[in-house]
Amino acid sequence: MTTAFAPRLPETSASSATAFGVPSPPAASGFRLSARTVGNCLREARPLVQAMFVLRFVTGALLTSSAAHHRPDAPHLLLGAVAWWAATVSVYVFNGVSDLCEDRANRSTRPLAGGRLTESAARRAVAVTALAGLVLGCASGWRVAEAAAVFLALGYAYSAPSVAAKCRSWSASAVTCAAAGATYFAGVAASGVGLTAEAAVFAVVLSLGVGLIAAVAKDLGSTRGDALAGRRTLAVVRGERSARRFCAAAGVALALAIAAGALWVRQLPLEAAAAVFAVGALCVAGRCLAVHGEGAGPRAPYRAWMVTQYAVHLAALAALAWG
Repeated sequence: MTTAFAPRLPETSASSATAFGVPSPPAASGFRLSARTVGNCLREARPLVQAMFVLRFVTGALLTSSAAHHRPDAPHLLLGAVAWWAATVSVYVFNGVSDLCEDRANRSTRPLAGGRLTESAARRAVAVTALAGLVLGCASGWRVAEAAAVFLALGYAYSAPSVAAKCRSWSASAVTCAAAGATYFAGVAASGVGLTAEAAVFAVVLSLGVGLIAAVAKDLGSTRGDALAGRRTLAVVRGERSARRFCAAAGVALALAIAAGALWVRQLPLEAAAAVFAVGALCVAGRCLAVHGEGAGPRAPYRAWMVTQYAVHLAALAALAWG
């Protein structure tokens, strides 16, 4: 009798839950899975590297427009920066897919090697972000889209098994240097004015740094997996000590080059960049030549170069703002 007069509770079926704005458990689970996949793709593409490429793009645009006393179009610049970010994610996720065997041999903790991101999901992310980069690049301007297409081609040439520029230090250096140069050129294109001497010196020296320091230093500590994969990097062929000496010498030479460029151009942003680069080059050389201690770790020279890059770009932008 008591059950007959009990109040009737509302139904909690999937349809009624959706009607009241509460997602059904499968939908919520699918959303969480998609968000986790996107997050793992971004982590696989190395957030610090993504930010560095966007910073190169923006610095190239602002150095050029400032030297030409031209105010860049903010929407075009923003679209171009987002386009470059998407293209960078595509290239680096593709690199993660192609490096899967070596990364596992080197005990990498990145999502693909650790099994947190599936290869099929990563390949879909490569296609989607590449398309987004090209479409947004077109919205920013045809020259930006053309540079994005070149950048994507270089990124895939670096990692694709049929070409695999990453397998040899000279080809890896050439491709990464060209990819960094394409980034600065795209920023110049987004600014709406022609290339200036200040931007040219900055772009050439920092691009060479990517090719001569970063491309070599990143292989330190990975010789086991690289040798198993048949790579002929400088660290594999000549040993890590020779690779460290090469990076140290390249850093000092580039510091002298950007200092000479600053004396020639005589613009505050380039002078600030040259001063910071000199300090960073000494830090990179110290990490490369260290024998004992924390600074002698295999990743220490690459980390020192990454910090140097960020500091140089931020110093140039700070000088622009000050001026």
